[in-house]
Amino acid sequence: MGPQNSLLVFSILCLVVEPMPPPFDSISKIHPPREAWKLKVRVLRTWIVSSFGNHEVANSMEIVLVDGDSNKIQATVKKQLINRFKESIIEGQTYRMSYFSVVPNQGNYRAAEHEFKLVFLNRTTVIPVPDDDIPKTCFSFCPFDELLKMTEDYVYLVDVIGLLTSVGEEKEYVKDAKVMKMIVLELSSKELTIRCALFGEYVDEVHRFLGSGYMEQPVVVIQLAKVKFFRGQVGLQNVMHAIRLFFNPDLSEVVDFQKQYD
Repeated sequence: MGPQNSLLVFSILCLVVEPMPPPFDSISKIHPPREAWKLKVRVLRTWIVSSFGNHEVANSMEIVLVDGDSNKIQATVKKQLINRFKESIIEGQTYRMSYFSVVPNQGNYRAAEHEFKLVFLNRTTVIPVPDDDIPKTCFSFCPFDELLKMTEDYVYLVDVIGLLTSVGEEKEYVKDAKVMKMIVLELSSKELTIRCALFGEYVDEVHRFLGSGYMEQPVVVIQLAKVKFFRGQVGLQNVMHAIRLFFNPDLSEVVDFQKQYD
């Protein structure tokens, strides 16, 4: 066999042996300045952030994405692209998404602990795909003892799980010349308690649950709550429309939580 033939055989073997790159990128690997990321993800949460000073005008659409390895990242759709993507991105659905700007994850309302976040571009593509391998829920529960050690507002939104031990009276207060409803829940876990102030539509959610005729002490899961440090005390509250409430949800995490009380 001549040297040219040997080189051809070697090249063919290399082509056969060399592993194919994965079709999709892991969220954990995302970094700037590359834009050509290809993701297969589920939309865990999506909400609209209003413009400062004008709650009728949308400033951005915020999204939390999770991949098959339970890695999470926050994505932002800026004002000028909201109408293009709003109808095609549905909470709970899975998608193939590609092409984003990657920027540092900054600000006081970070919905994922990734170092970076995604910003949708004109060329970003979003294609629905069926996929049951990507988690339908993905909580990152913050233990109460860690929360209660905090001495300032936390820049990350947190997930918590606890027993509902009391519900305060509904109150009203005025903000931006509007009357806002407020209610305070007290949650407990391992003999520690923390209070969560809820405003607006979330008050109605609490009342709907309280009127539903539950039989046992409820377990409450709160997703994407803001940690506030006020007058020397740590508490939780809803910010914008990011937070989500679950009362006695059918989750393995709830079963595990309840075992400590058996």
